[in-house]
Amino acid sequence: MRFIFNPNVEEAGTVYYFDNLSQSEATVDPCENTEPISTIVDDFECQRNYEYGAGSQHLTVVNNPTSSTVNSSTKVGLFKDPANEPWAALCALVPDGLNLEVFNQLSIQVLSEKAAPVLLKLEGGTSPAKEIWTEITKTGEWQTLSVDFSSEKENNHQRVCVFLNGGVENTTVDNYYIDNFQFNHAPYDGCIMNFDDAAFLSDKWKYFPSDNSGGFELVDNPKQDNVNKSAKVGKAIEKASGEQVWQGMYTDLSSYIQFGSNKLIKMKVLSPQVGAITMKLERPLKEGAPASGDNTIVNTKANEWEELTWDFSTTPIVDDGLYARVTLIWDINNVPATDVVYYFDDIKVDGGDCGDLVATEDELNVSSLQVAPNPVANILTVRHSDRTSRVEITDVLGRRIANVQHTSNLEEQRIDVTSFKQGTYILTSFNSENKLVGVAKFIKY
Repeated sequence: MRFIFNPNVEEAGTVYYFDNLSQSEATVDPCENTEPISTIVDDFECQRNYEYGAGSQHLTVVNNPTSSTVNSSTKVGLFKDPANEPWAALCALVPDGLNLEVFNQLSIQVLSEKAAPVLLKLEGGTSPAKEIWTEITKTGEWQTLSVDFSSEKENNHQRVCVFLNGGVENTTVDNYYIDNFQFNHAPYDGCIMNFDDAAFLSDKWKYFPSDNSGGFELVDNPKQDNVNKSAKVGKAIEKASGEQVWQGMYTDLSSYIQFGSNKLIKMKVLSPQVGAITMKLERPLKEGAPASGDNTIVNTKANEWEELTWDFSTTPIVDDGLYARVTLIWDINNVPATDVVYYFDDIKVDGGDCGDLVATEDELNVSSLQVAPNPVANILTVRHSDRTSRVEITDVLGRRIANVQHTSNLEEQRIDVTSFKQGTYILTSFNSENKLVGVAKFIKY
């Protein structure tokens, strides 16, 4: 941006003052191409995913009045709680119903000048309403309120409501700033990650001591067998450029690990060698709780899937530490001369289930389906094997969008996805015995 005052005139020493330079209308949409995350009700920026019914007339989008480590958002919501209406609510409409199978911890951030009771409520649909009370205990600063609706995972609700200062008849209009109204992941008390289910994906990894220390890819299972029949697994790359024997990788979980009767964590590994594999549990959400430190065991098989167990009962971790990070270090005693590839899958709390059933011979042959075009706007063409009887399409949260029968003597099938919302979808094919025979992922734009 360049300014020339009084152009083409020489005025050495002349002073000009200017102020309040602003952009009156945005010329670029910062939310363009944002893929909706259905578990977020409203972040008042790019994830504004549902319309409001009751209370919408009292809600506006404003600048965050108090940015902090709790909430550094630029934009937030301002709800003006009307006077003399003790049960005034803000309700978001979810016409397709809430999927509470995994994301069932409802949270909202609130900034208020006074302490107040808050009612969070699920209603609408075919099931009885469910109410849970919480409260604003901090004033003049952002606070995250969270309640557990896991008891409603089998029920049908189509509205989610918040009653700020619920049941109290205030005589003035009170301001409540709100943000990040969303459903969060339930605590990991079984499966932690399995790479086949979007709710247990954990496909974002970071590396230490630097970015060239490792790599990760979500890939097809290179060797399906009776130990691991999964279609997708994680591929870890220990890089020769890492330069440190303790170089590793970590992922931050959407919630925290909740142990059962013991502190055992299991993971399936396909390693090219017999050697040390280190797991660490870190980022405790409870203040002051210690991390586990290195927990190293040795695998016993090369080039075969093997389920290994790490016992964290003798490490410094505590029962209520709320650990939300898994760290892996491959072959902690050596820096490889060349890049080494490991495959891993089904990390879980002991006794939990990642859908890891023993495979039968006909289940081992799950093929990757060919789909085109990808991304797709209207018609998706799917090339099948001769075993396909029907096709199922789900979104990334596992909700079924379509179930299409297939004529087995046709190699290709055309599916109209025009009405689908923009986003990523999983396409799976099943044979006449309802067994999985093919899988593919496509993007609708």
